[in-house]
Amino acid sequence: MDVFAIGDTVEISGPVMAGNIGTVVYLDEKRGKYLVRFGGVTQNYFSPADLRLFSS
Repeated sequence: MDVFAIGDTVEISGPVMAGNIGTVVYLDEKRGKYLVRFGGVTQNYFSPADLRLFSS
């Protein structure tokens, strides 16, 4: 399930927080979700289908 790596910059493409850009900080292999942090305080879990690599 290693679609993304810790440290990857991703854009949220799913229905929750769509368009936000954050950094992958943890992979919960049991649940199959990535923890993405936005700024210094906000973070949330997302499935790989709700993420895409960010390219400027």
